[in-house]
Amino acid sequence: MVPPSPISSQEANHYYHGLYSRPVLVARTGTNLWKPPVSPPGYFLRKVLLSVGNHPLTELWEANLALQIHKILDSKEIKWTSTDVVRIGVVGESITPVIIWIGVQPDTLSWEAGYSVAIECKELLVANRILDVEVEIRESVVTRYSDPTLAKPAALGDPTAELLEPLTSTLGLSICNMRSEWAEGTGGFYVLDKTKDSKLYLVKARHVVYERKRSSQPYDKIALFSSTAFINYLEQITTAIEDKIMVQTFQTRVVESLRGSEGIDSGPATRNLASQEALLQEATEAIVAMKILYKNVVKSWDTIENRIIGHLWFSPPLRYGAGSAGYTQDYAVIELDKSKINNATFTGNAIDLGTQMTSVEFTRLMFPNPTGRHNFKYPLNRLFPVRGMVPDDEMRRPPMVDHEGNPCLIVMKRGISTGLTIGRATNLVSYTRHYGADGNTKAEDKKQVAKLLGKLEGLGVTGMGLIVRTRE
Repeated sequence: MVPPSPISSQEANHYYHGLYSRPVLVARTGTNLWKPPVSPPGYFLRKVLLSVGNHPLTELWEANLALQIHKILDSKEIKWTSTDVVRIGVVGESITPVIIWIGVQPDTLSWEAGYSVAIECKELLVANRILDVEVEIRESVVTRYSDPTLAKPAALGDPTAELLEPLTSTLGLSICNMRSEWAEGTGGFYVLDKTKDSKLYLVKARHVVYERKRSSQPYDKIALFSSTAFINYLEQITTAIEDKIMVQTFQTRVVESLRGSEGIDSGPATRNLASQEALLQEATEAIVAMKILYKNVVKSWDTIENRIIGHLWFSPPLRYGAGSAGYTQDYAVIELDKSKINNATFTGNAIDLGTQMTSVEFTRLMFPNPTGRHNFKYPLNRLFPVRGMVPDDEMRRPPMVDHEGNPCLIVMKRGISTGLTIGRATNLVSYTRHYGADGNTKAEDKKQVAKLLGKLEGLGVTGMGLIVRTRE
């Protein structure tokens, strides 16, 4: 048999267009010609992977045929990484041929050697009366998959810092009970129980998660993002990419205009051109980084099963006016899955200040009066640690003052939808009224004061978080 001409570089790189991994084709059997796109419009045909289904090959593959193919590959000293049986077709077409799909390490097999071994494997198929199956060899690296872990906050200057934050261990995780995705909320704070294998817990308002009715009842699984929230998160990344593309397009026009203008060799013009080129480069690099982030997020976190970060461990009933102090008892404790936490990158109880505010803006908003700024230094890693609690007396008589010298207590929070926000806590109680199921019968009136929790009773662990104090 006279071998065909070697495949072109274009065919090698675009033969599997449409497949997620976009592997490089090394060699293949078969007589179907690959045709490059006709311009215009110049679109490559999109391939699709499907399962084999009913086919005579299914009876032979695991019986001995796969091992015989491996023997051929080993005899030729092929550095193969995988052998699969799949259907590879073109999107929209009804015929999807069955393929023996062989993966080899990148840059280890020439077309000539690859075609020779593919033909030998094809002859083995024919000898076993399998006439309608072709052999294709592509470059492939097999990676052992492990569950994704919460990420390390991005470094200063990283264009993905704000987008990556929801996947880090900083305070403000967007979580939901898998049995009630509609009731999504924000994780509170971490506590570490050193008496029980250093288990790590996340404390959350109970009304967002269900209570275990019986000790024999399976634990409720807690996931990062509901299905809807995850889609919205991906849209945030997509929007950020689109915004940067617009910046890139504009900066390209600016740079081209400056390069074609007169007097470009003068000092000010040269500096201006360099400045605009730097902005163009910054936008271009941001687009690349954001696209990589999007790809990694989809690959690692796409299914809600991959986003399970722990289970509901303790959830006492919701009680108003609990204890002699009249607190509202509204908390639940989630035991975190150790496989989701990387000790080397775990941030603990810290808030990522993000990149939407500059260090100057944050400092001015948190300390509106200049006299209160002298002890504050904006954290170099953007992580604002939780270190203490606000006593009752300071809630009612704030020691801070605003820009006009009036007492106030500046507070901040971070959520998946709002990002970082800064405001003022009131020093007067808030009155609320609750009604019965009919919407008319008054159940109870309450007055509430925001307070930082210092100790979570009954767990033997300490931590920080925001609760609501209630008095009748």
